[in-house]
Amino acid sequence: MATMTNESLLNERHDALVHMKNPVRLVLFTSDVGCESCPDDRKLARAIKTHSPKIALEEYDLVMDRDKTTQYGIRRVPAIVVQGEEGYTAAFYGLIENVFFGVLLDTILAVSKKKVWFQEEIRNTLKRLVRDVRIQVYVESDCPQCRPVAETAIGLALESKLIYTDIIIASDFPELIKKYDIKTLPKTIFGENLHMDGHVTESEFLEMIFKAEGVLPSQAKRCLTCGKPSSDLICMECKTRIQAEAVEHKRKTEKATR
Repeated sequence: MATMTNESLLNERHDALVHMKNPVRLVLFTSDVGCESCPDDRKLARAIKTHSPKIALEEYDLVMDRDKTTQYGIRRVPAIVVQGEEGYTAAFYGLIENVFFGVLLDTILAVSKKKVWFQEEIRNTLKRLVRDVRIQVYVESDCPQCRPVAETAIGLALESKLIYTDIIIASDFPELIKKYDIKTLPKTIFGENLHMDGHVTESEFLEMIFKAEGVLPSQAKRCLTCGKPSSDLICMECKTRIQAEAVEHKRKTEKATR
């Protein structure tokens, strides 16, 4: 199958972008020094802006605008942050193209229409979080199997203000590949020390988020979802139910957007 260009994807979603429901802010971070991909991402962000009056684009320099890099937790460039009205954000790092340009556009549209990303059981479980958790998902632009993992992580960040999701194009940051010994994609890192390779289910995401927050199964003693006694953070019954409901929720969502 031929890869669609960024321009083709923009044209394909033109009507949806023109008729966006609620405002969305794109916050672009670049640097004039040592960033080969920055000019391309700047051009890309500006092109997206021209397709919708509901998109506000802000541009900042990684070094010169330290207040903004601190506010958004930006660690490297190029970075594009998608932010909705309520302040929930997800960040994309590296040269965004192919599969992940589509993910970026879909994230903008989902934020604009205030998409309900997960069923109630997951949303209620996320309310138990009390500390910030950062999720990093390492992907490649031409990696379709990376997409569902990235989309789940994005949805979690847009569901909870305590979750920060970074979608990182791995090949643009060789120092991070070395640091985390990345050999398989997608690779998801929760906090700094909890790693998962390949596909990550919704229930696994929940477990890893709470482990990254510092909650251990021995401390919880009860399932975080149903409250029943459990040696795991999420009991097997809830894991099975969450996955079945997640599949059904995605099916209904996809059907409604056709």
